[in-house]
Amino acid sequence: MKSHKRMKRPLGIVILALAMFGPTAYAMKAITASSDINNNRAEKAVDGKPITRWESEWKDDQWIQAEFESPVVLYGMEIKWETASAYRYKVLGSADGAEWKTLAGIEDGTEGEDIKINFKKDTTAYKFVKIDCLDRATAWGFSIWEMEFKTDKPYKDIPKRMSIPKGKTFFTIKQVKDKYWFIDPDGKPFISKGVNVVSGRDGAVLPDSEYYNVTAKYKDTGDWAKSVIKRLKNWNFNTIGSWSDASTFYYNMPFTVILNIPSTADHRLVDVFDPAFRETAEQSVASRCKRFMDAKYLLGYFIDNELPWYGDWGWDTGHAPTLLDEYAKLEDGAPGKQALADFLKQTYGKEIAEFMRVRGTEAKEARKQFAGIVAEEYFSVITGYIRKYDPNHLILGVRFAGSAPEEVLAACGKYCDVVSVNYYCKNMKVDKRLFDNYYLLGQKPVMITEFSYRAMENRSGDKNSRGADVTVKTQEERKTGFEKYVTQMMELPYLVGYHWFMYFDQSPQGRSFDGENSNYGIVDIYDKEYELLTAGMKKTNAKADTIHRKSGVPYPDKLVKMGGYAAVNNKDIKRESVPFCNIGDINTGKIIVWADSSSSASIKPSGGQSAEGRLYLKCVIDTGGGWGCGFGVPCDVKSANSDGSIDLQGFKGIRITMSLTDTMPFSVFINESGANDAGRDEYNSVNGADGESFASDSDGGTGKIETYDYPFEKFTFRNVYGNQGGNKTLDLQAVRNIDLYFPGNNGTGQCDIYEVTLY
Repeated sequence: MKSHKRMKRPLGIVILALAMFGPTAYAMKAITASSDINNNRAEKAVDGKPITRWESEWKDDQWIQAEFESPVVLYGMEIKWETASAYRYKVLGSADGAEWKTLAGIEDGTEGEDIKINFKKDTTAYKFVKIDCLDRATAWGFSIWEMEFKTDKPYKDIPKRMSIPKGKTFFTIKQVKDKYWFIDPDGKPFISKGVNVVSGRDGAVLPDSEYYNVTAKYKDTGDWAKSVIKRLKNWNFNTIGSWSDASTFYYNMPFTVILNIPSTADHRLVDVFDPAFRETAEQSVASRCKRFMDAKYLLGYFIDNELPWYGDWGWDTGHAPTLLDEYAKLEDGAPGKQALADFLKQTYGKEIAEFMRVRGTEAKEARKQFAGIVAEEYFSVITGYIRKYDPNHLILGVRFAGSAPEEVLAACGKYCDVVSVNYYCKNMKVDKRLFDNYYLLGQKPVMITEFSYRAMENRSGDKNSRGADVTVKTQEERKTGFEKYVTQMMELPYLVGYHWFMYFDQSPQGRSFDGENSNYGIVDIYDKEYELLTAGMKKTNAKADTIHRKSGVPYPDKLVKMGGYAAVNNKDIKRESVPFCNIGDINTGKIIVWADSSSSASIKPSGGQSAEGRLYLKCVIDTGGGWGCGFGVPCDVKSANSDGSIDLQGFKGIRITMSLTDTMPFSVFINESGANDAGRDEYNSVNGADGESFASDSDGGTGKIETYDYPFEKFTFRNVYGNQGGNKTLDLQAVRNIDLYFPGNNGTGQCDIYEVTLY
């Protein structure tokens, strides 16, 4: 058990407390807690700053305690909970810190609640007050922005606590006249039109930043909730989306709950075979689902958001590490590693170490299959617990990040009622093939759980430099984007809902945990709606059900092959093999290295010579803890294009002779002329290229000198870098650079390159 930390409050905080409460002021001696994490220490719950907080470990049965300099008569207290609040808790008082008396008890706390509590009539003076946090309202721990004590008299006019409306019938899904619909408790079909992050304040901001906070405009959270629901209904939205303030759950509007099941390791999908994962999952599900089991307006539960089904991220980066690679790193004896060992032995007749050296089609197929095995375990466990503690409500999937492996989609559909996906579409042209595949693989209706457009023209000062790139110039274009997107989606017969991200603009100084600074909001940070956008939303939302009902788009009958190797723009000529570079002549000081600056990732190139006198390029690699690192392979081929790019038409591929630390994964990237960050308005390419980027299949080192062949016809389009609106063809007539890439979280190693040849 973690030891309790006892932390003294700084003098400045004591002075603040004295000033705050005037003639009945109290002085604080110490503030302590059962635990704290992420530098969110106990004293931050009483520092008077609205954006600092105490945060406990992610467990039930935690506490935070105040000790006064001398005993104080208390009439009540105010607790400003963060989203990670307590569902059930007690406030206790003590004269000596040993014997405790219950001053108040709450059995129906909600996320983000600002609650004022009057204590039971008592003139006893207490030196200690403790909040005993019994049950969590979320999967996170307990977190308090501020707590203040009432020492002069009880609060007046405390609003009556509301309760979530209860029901006997609940939302379902069914086909009506060959179209899928949500069905409300009264039997009426409808499309879920939702908004995410409906809250009165932005809870993810940096100190001293500008951000959305309208709590002071309303007498309490209930007053705010009624106002915002009226606003949403006026725009013809009908659902409260994920990460929204729980005070919106008390009214007759459907709402959703996201469970955010905690993992037992840093990776959110490792190790789902561990009994500890089952234990943690059951505790988390039980604490959330019990309180909503009979909630009339709960549409359903999202299990989680953008889980890393591809291994490193929630979207396909085209390279390792996959889930198979992550499980291979587990310690011997770990349940997940044993599950991997059993799979490889039964399917391929190989041990893990042996299989990790396998490349090509077999390696790719095994990684897809194992992702499906992980998904089968994950979904069967989580949905089993949800239905155990709440058999009444729908399970709305896991909000895939744009795509997911086919085997994972099938497992999701097997256990969930809906396949949900976050799908941002900058060009406003929905890829119907993608959603047809979702439906065919999952055999369940599909729901859009995030989409948005952001404009450079905005009143919040958002620069839109971080976050999903759906950037347009004007608010008029945001309106157009919403109309086009929703209209196309509603024509799909299996589509049952769409949720916009998000209610308010992000802070122009950036979101606290990742820097997102985007005009995704329906309102600006000053709470003023974007009138052009809301007018378009109101009009489109009003006709969405009709579009869906009247659509003649048929159900798909077969999967459409997507992805795979890219087409190649090559001439039907044969060029003789030539060196791509002369290793002995490389100026290591001019090698372009790129790495994740947020981690320790780095590459240090230098020259080397073997005992036999063979020259090589030596690269010492630290893959770091983020996305990794890479470098451009120097090129001596004579340039044929005005921008320095080279014409490789007539060659079949590139051959690299090198040694690399055993099992360290790597890929080869090819960037066309003009390639740059995804989402740019234009890519300055030459000679018919269009600025795209391509990757080889993932490979790995053996610790020995090996020769690796990479045919140009075996490269795939990269959807995380380069022009995403190009011809999806590797244009060999204008290749800017060829890079070696080493994904993160793979330790340190060394790559020695002896020859690079075009063949």
